Amino acid sequence: MATLLADFRADLQAMARQHLTSDWGADVAQISDDDVLIAYFDALRRRPTVRPRKVWISDDFACPPEYQTGWEQLQRKVTGGEDLRPHLSRGHAKLGTLDGLLNEWGVHHLHLGTVPSSRDPSLIERTGPVLFARITPDDFYAINVYRHGAWEQTSVLESLHRNWPDAIESYRLRGIQGEPLTERQRRNLRKVNMQTATTTADGTVYMAIGGGVASSGTSAEAVRRADMLWSDAEQLQIAVQEPTLVAITPEAFQVTFPEYGVLANVTLEGGWFHRRS
Repeated sequence: MATLLADFRADLQAMARQHLTSDWGADVAQISDDDVLIAYFDALRRRPTVRPRKVWISDDFACPPEYQTGWEQLQRKVTGGEDLRPHLSRGHAKLGTLDGLLNEWGVHHLHLGTVPSSRDPSLIERTGPVLFARITPDDFYAINVYRHGAWEQTSVLESLHRNWPDAIESYRLRGIQGEPLTERQRRNLRKVNMQTATTTADGTVYMAIGGGVASSGTSAEAVRRADMLWSDAEQLQIAVQEPTLVAITPEAFQVTFPEYGVLANVTLEGGWFHRRS
């Protein structure tokens, strides 16, 4: 009986590099094989998928009149399922850029310009005030318009807690007493990659909604997802010893047996595709 050589780990690394290069134009040559899948999942967090979303607006939302046209234009893009990348931070195009607002609270900041930026036409014109929003696959939670740089204001989480508590309920920490942090304290903790919990005015405590960061400053959520996929790929290779992994879809791993001309879809009950949701 013929034995087919396979290395699913190498296959995953190659696919991650290919996607990072083609989708992000990123120079991934300096990323180690052990870190490339983490970089891939971190990249996914920075760019919301292109799909229609429902817009929810907080109870105290206030857009400065001079940016109202930009806000209305952005809303149409959100509900119409357009690419929101032009409105996102310029830093999100760089895989090594840390974003404390996104890592800790799962909140993006979006610029409210109406024309392409003169410095980079792929981006919308940069604005001083920016919109803070939590973006999920189906919903766009517009928190408020803040000054650029107000990344540590606790009012961001207070708004999420007050307006959409059910949407972040899974991140509540029960039986734990937290301590409110000043903006300076939170900024300093983020600089040294410390995990923190946030206490709201009514005493509710939340873990990092954005997944937090590892001690290296890498997204802890990206590390977790990479570790889960590594584990599932190892299990899969043992189970189907030894074909070649050719693709991953939301439904299954696609595995080819080149010697026999067979392409198979393989699912793992309780595996990564089940757990990722």
